[in-house]
Amino acid sequence: MKFTFKELEACHTQVDVVIETEKWKAAQEASFKKLAQNVQVDGFRKGKAPEALARKHIDQGKMLDDAINSLLPEAYREALKEGKLEPFAQPKVDVTKISETELEVRFIVVTSPKVELGKYKGLELGRKEVKVTEKEVKDALEDVRKQNASLVTKDDAAEKGDTVVMDFEGSVDGVKFEGGSAQNYELELGSGSFIPGFEDQLIGVKPGEHRDVNVTFPEQYTKELAGKAALFSCDVHEVKTKKMPELNDEFVKDLAMEGIETLEALKESKKKELLESKQAKEKREYLEKLYAEIANSSKIEIPEEMIDDQAESMKKDMVNRMQQSGLTLEQYLQFTGQSEEDFMKKLKEDAKKDITNYFILEKVGEIEKLELSDADIEAEYQKLADQYSMKLEDVKKALKAQEQQFKHNLLMTRIEEELLKINK
Repeated sequence: MKFTFKELEACHTQVDVVIETEKWKAAQEASFKKLAQNVQVDGFRKGKAPEALARKHIDQGKMLDDAINSLLPEAYREALKEGKLEPFAQPKVDVTKISETELEVRFIVVTSPKVELGKYKGLELGRKEVKVTEKEVKDALEDVRKQNASLVTKDDAAEKGDTVVMDFEGSVDGVKFEGGSAQNYELELGSGSFIPGFEDQLIGVKPGEHRDVNVTFPEQYTKELAGKAALFSCDVHEVKTKKMPELNDEFVKDLAMEGIETLEALKESKKKELLESKQAKEKREYLEKLYAEIANSSKIEIPEEMIDDQAESMKKDMVNRMQQSGLTLEQYLQFTGQSEEDFMKKLKEDAKKDITNYFILEKVGEIEKLELSDADIEAEYQKLADQYSMKLEDVKKALKAQEQQFKHNLLMTRIEEELLKINK
């Protein structure tokens, strides 16, 4: 095979391949023999007709397509090897010349993004000092109390924060609609889990009381109900209020948190938790600033196909998460007031940013000659073993199929830490 390479714009390389006559003829003959096995000619058993007769019953175009497709994988592999090309997407393929004795094909190969890194160290972007206030610790402890509160019934009118147990039936213009009814439903007033205005109209209701609730569905709702006025007929069976536990050492012991048996220990634990969360958030935000600053002074050419593939992958992940929450993409777009075009445009912008950040990181690692030692990798395996109370050998066995990805992720983390270190 003969190869001619031509570099195109935006990380594309054109590869023209001339297939040897002998190879092309052999492929055609192999294709004919394969197709001839299924040819039925009167007077002959299936696949046993003479060649001249069989050829009359075989679609010439189909035979040539089959012969071409049999040669493409080898031609592509050899082209990549000859040109030392690293593909990042499926190539576009065209047949540029074809006859009984000639076959020439053209591959348009999507190659690795080109990165000319600008200034990436000594950047003074200003890191924020992270602190945890007493109020934040107090609010965190209050959340623990709320999470462990018990519900007790009361005879008085429902207040915000109370839970009502009720049957309800919704209708639009007197006609019931799917999903608009329930029995013995528990609704916390003020939780914001129902249509705006619904929960407010139940404040003041008492056990055994009937109440009609009038609401209007938001414009960003399911197509059948968007913007429509609805009536919900509600029969309240019970009103429950939260009974908050007292915040003391006894309460903390009942939580059965490992290593935490006093209120003071819980406070310290929550303070540490808040601090770590804030530090992680500040780190993410600072890294984003770093990436943006480095990208501004760099030349990074990314093929559109790579951005499209990443955006489609992100879309697939989002749709899967939506389905787990009982939402369709169409419903999500309605709720958020987006068109699918705007949704995909934003995904592509995010995809381009993610890919840019990745190749900045990879280039920094290359320039700084950052690598992981066997000891580094072993230490990370041991951390996982300790974290999940597993044997080291079992952790390695569990990650065997993703071993290369595991090591690559570790390296990327190492490079990211180095990037932070040289840009304090």
